Amino acid sequence: MAAATGHDAHAQCFAGYAPESIAHYLEHVWLGKPDASGEPALAEDDANKPTIIPVAELANHRTGLLDAMVTLYGGERETHARALLSQWSKYYFGFAATAGFVAAALMRRALDMSPQRTHIVLRGGLPVALYFAHDALQPVATGSASRYAPLVDHLNSVIETLCAMTQIAPRVLWSNAGNLLDYLFEQCAPQFNLTEDAAWLFGPLAADGEANPLRMPVRQATPLATSLPNPFSARRVCCVRYEIPGETQLCGRCPLLLTMSDAEIALQDASH
Repeated sequence: MAAATGHDAHAQCFAGYAPESIAHYLEHVWLGKPDASGEPALAEDDANKPTIIPVAELANHRTGLLDAMVTLYGGERETHARALLSQWSKYYFGFAATAGFVAAALMRRALDMSPQRTHIVLRGGLPVALYFAHDALQPVATGSASRYAPLVDHLNSVIETLCAMTQIAPRVLWSNAGNLLDYLFEQCAPQFNLTEDAAWLFGPLAADGEANPLRMPVRQATPLATSLPNPFSARRVCCVRYEIPGETQLCGRCPLLLTMSDAEIALQDASH
């Protein structure tokens, strides 16, 4: 594990760069390393000290990541590893993908998200804070490719790492990231014109000309149940949370909802 460096005197919380509708994702995301007085996640206690690592070292912490999700969701560490790591990725993407989005879409700047320079704070394997190098924000740029490339590269690196930990299809994790990004665009639409950005990020081809793993992560479909909106916004790929024993509550955009009857949807609503 890399040695933790001293905090940056002028560390800035990323929430200050975001509109209120999505700022809560970024309350524990920083430019520069904060100290414990500004970031409670860094406070030490005897029960659960924080572990700070470069994201590049995430592969060394497989057991901790899985144990954190077992604590939250139940299940067995190895038997349900793919579903558990899928849920872990959602917590992580809430920090990292939101920061990359705010930089690229709202600030019109690329953000250096290289795994070697990006640090994650873990408590019991759960991501509780994230910080980038103090100079990670790059100059304003006009091209979508240059602004979003660090985000896409970062997602690719983390997804490859998580997929190497268990047998999970990369498309499941890309869908987790894509679903969040689609939501962020939706939340910011009233204040910002991001149509061209969304078209580029969710287009059929990636910057290298290959099939884009973020292609249209959410689709509009007609559900079986009349109690659901029609059209219904559904993820293209399920996050497989249902594989964890006892996890019967599906996410609000789960594609499995499309096939449910009104009675089954009522049970889902009742379990909220």
